Amino acid sequence: MPVTIDKDMTVSDAVLASLAGVSARRIRQLAEDGRLERIGQNKYPLGASIRALLEDAAGSGSELQRQRTRKVAADAERAELEVAKAKGEVAPIAEIERVWETKFAMIRQVMTTIPARVANRIVGEKDERRIKDLLRDEIYDGLMRGAAAEINIGDEDNDDHE
Repeated sequence: MPVTIDKDMTVSDAVLASLAGVSARRIRQLAEDGRLERIGQNKYPLGASIRALLEDAAGSGSELQRQRTRKVAADAERAELEVAKAKGEVAPIAEIERVWETKFAMIRQVMTTIPARVANRIVGEKDERRIKDLLRDEIYDGLMRGAAAEINIGDEDNDDHE
């Protein structure tokens, strides 16, 4: 026969302890610590109490257990990183820095040559809009060429990262 539980149902510390698998004393300690809401002498709201007990269980345990949990999580993260490295989904920070430095150097080189490329086309030009269009087109072209440039970091550069 199914049991219907009212969300506002109240239970005694003994019933709550039995449901949670802890002692009634532990229930009272949690109430005294302010982690469980007590609504009368040894009466607790069932729904809120179960949520509070779950939260307490997630953060409780001995220091040794917390350290083991941290180690297991660190080991899992390390294993996930190794898999991501094997799939080529991650790269060393130094390699990324070299790629961006190279990209920026290429863009800087392209951008600094704009005056030489544009100067003879705008000498004597009286139409301000035409001058702006030429400059804008050259700037856009330079940025696009820099962005589209392929950069290969050779294996000899990566030897110190493996």
